[in-house]
Amino acid sequence: MKQKNIFTKLTTAALLSIALAASPAVLAQTKEKPFAYVEQMPAFKGGASEMMKYLASNIQYPSDAKNNGVEGLVVVQFIVEKDGSISEVHTVKKLGHGTDEEAIRVVKSMSGQWTAGRQNGQLVRVNYTMPIRFTLTEAERTATASIANKMPQYKGGQEAMLKTMSSYLKLPDEAKQENVDARVMVRFYVDQEGNVSNIRLDGTKLKKTVGPDSKLDYMDASTFSLQNKAILAWLSEAAVAAVKATSGNWEPALKKGQPAASEVVLPVQFNSSTGGKGVGQTLLAPSMTKYTKNSYAYDEADVKPTLQDGPLNKFLAKNLRYPKNLSFEGDYKTGFVIKPDGSVVGPFMSPDKEISKEDHYLLHEELRKVVKLMDGKWNPGKVDGQAVPVTYNLVIRFVTDDGSKQPADTSGAKPDVVVTRYK
Repeated sequence: MKQKNIFTKLTTAALLSIALAASPAVLAQTKEKPFAYVEQMPAFKGGASEMMKYLASNIQYPSDAKNNGVEGLVVVQFIVEKDGSISEVHTVKKLGHGTDEEAIRVVKSMSGQWTAGRQNGQLVRVNYTMPIRFTLTEAERTATASIANKMPQYKGGQEAMLKTMSSYLKLPDEAKQENVDARVMVRFYVDQEGNVSNIRLDGTKLKKTVGPDSKLDYMDASTFSLQNKAILAWLSEAAVAAVKATSGNWEPALKKGQPAASEVVLPVQFNSSTGGKGVGQTLLAPSMTKYTKNSYAYDEADVKPTLQDGPLNKFLAKNLRYPKNLSFEGDYKTGFVIKPDGSVVGPFMSPDKEISKEDHYLLHEELRKVVKLMDGKWNPGKVDGQAVPVTYNLVIRFVTDDGSKQPADTSGAKPDVVVTRYK
């Protein structure tokens, strides 16, 4: 009887041990923690060259990645078990467009083809990190470039764009009397939604239509002796208004298959030969940008742009002059963009409709001269360590001092600089 009880207890203990050993919870608790580095690291059977051959012959380039021109590294991490199998496969650096899933699939297919790692002569579990590079052939790059990377396109094409802009671009009678055609260079950004922003002028060129100079090409407007200087202000305002009218009607640029902000340079043409009923050929010359935003506000920059010649307000106070014949007094809102190479684009024209066209022109010309003095003299702003374009907005106050006591300013708005004219 005593022997029977002993046998029963041993049988029960054995069955319990088997049940515990088979339990996933117990297995998980008893699994050894994998090593990060051991004396003898795991190796693919046949060595590194065989592993490269295996990857090259088994990786299937995802069509989504190929169509979008995606190339680069996916880094996969996994555990090589004691029996050479692979477990816990996951990515630690992703590339997207199906490449991460493909890298995991191929690595899992290598299970059982490894020699396990050893530490102190014993088989051990080891963490292994494997970079997998996805690279297109030159022919594939060429085939996908036109799909994955595109410049902004106006919806409906050139004809639709001209139709949208044409009502703004009728050459004024004053320009016809001066016998000139005009071309205003406008720069702006088309964002990821196809909207237009940061419109700024990049120069006005004129061409004589009558007389000995009529055979010459377009030249800078400053070389012309116009009887009516307000023509230039009118042309600038009309060109900006025409570009604004296109906002929302653009297909954004594509960069690696994704919508991206892009700068567009648009020579806006005014031709007297059209009889004031249309416009000449308008050309697009956009350039792709690498920034997540077309321009950052000054306060958004981690590192603020700085003028190499000292504080901006002192530079403006030293170089700005009250334009002759300017009748305007008050605050003039303007600004410019500091590009990553330290160059400057601008100035922007004030949106104030109360300012006359003549005063707009005089103010813009004065500011353009000063902005030109700063060109290439900026330390650019940075976001996340990368130089980015930064918009710098300004308020310039123009006042006249006739010797009488000036009333205190109660507007609460503090200008960046005050330009005073003395009488």
